Amino acid sequence: MTAVILAAGRGSRLHPYTERCPKPLTELAGMTLLDRQITTLRAAGVSDIVVATGYRGAMLERPGTRRIDNPRWRETNMVETLFCAQSAFGDDVIVSYGDIVYEPRVLAALLQSPHDVSVVVDRNWRALWELRFADPAGDAESLRMDGDGRIVDIGNPVTDLDAVEAQYMGLMRFRGPGVAALEAARASMAAHRRPWQERRPVAKAYMTDLLMEMVLTGNAVHAVPVEGGWLEVDTADDYERYAAMIAEGSIAVFFDPARTPAP
Repeated sequence: MTAVILAAGRGSRLHPYTERCPKPLTELAGMTLLDRQITTLRAAGVSDIVVATGYRGAMLERPGTRRIDNPRWRETNMVETLFCAQSAFGDDVIVSYGDIVYEPRVLAALLQSPHDVSVVVDRNWRALWELRFADPAGDAESLRMDGDGRIVDIGNPVTDLDAVEAQYMGLMRFRGPGVAALEAARASMAAHRRPWQERRPVAKAYMTDLLMEMVLTGNAVHAVPVEGGWLEVDTADDYERYAAMIAEGSIAVFFDPARTPAP
């Protein structure tokens, strides 16, 4: 099993904290986002860790990990960064955004999923979005599942928060046929005109665009529901809110830093 951490972007919305270092080096409760992920992955037995880098990539070197650079990080996005690491996929790959942290129970839920394509989603997302955004609907994305827990819609704009069944976190796993389906979806995405392409070119595709392409081409994309246990650090406001909650001891309602295993 290989884990690929997507860490190429500059993180301009986290300025000034990313002025001199990549977003995954932001510290949360005395530990960087990247080191929290690496420690949590290793404690779960995932030892082959690839960090896909771009902006100030050399700063993301960590002992025992591999670094693969996206030389076009300025003009591309998550999907292209992921496929810069395609040679490392093997037949079982965890993919994670570099600006999230998660408790061991969240990773355990993903590892226990028996499916070829598994995507962690948070059913308790709304409280976190209401903390982070004055208008939660402005940042929330669609996510609907069928009766068997397969995702049928993901990553589209929403107006009705009650229609969102959970929220995508940026943590997923592809194994066996799921890896081949992932690769085929990238080719299909470039060959078809989809509604999201009216807003951004294929080179700037989001991971949710790729997952939706898998759904549209008939692949089963299974949700792995959890209830909290994670954070995304995307903006300076995010970071400052979390830092204040850590200082007052209330952050554990969303994510408990103490649950990160010892390095």
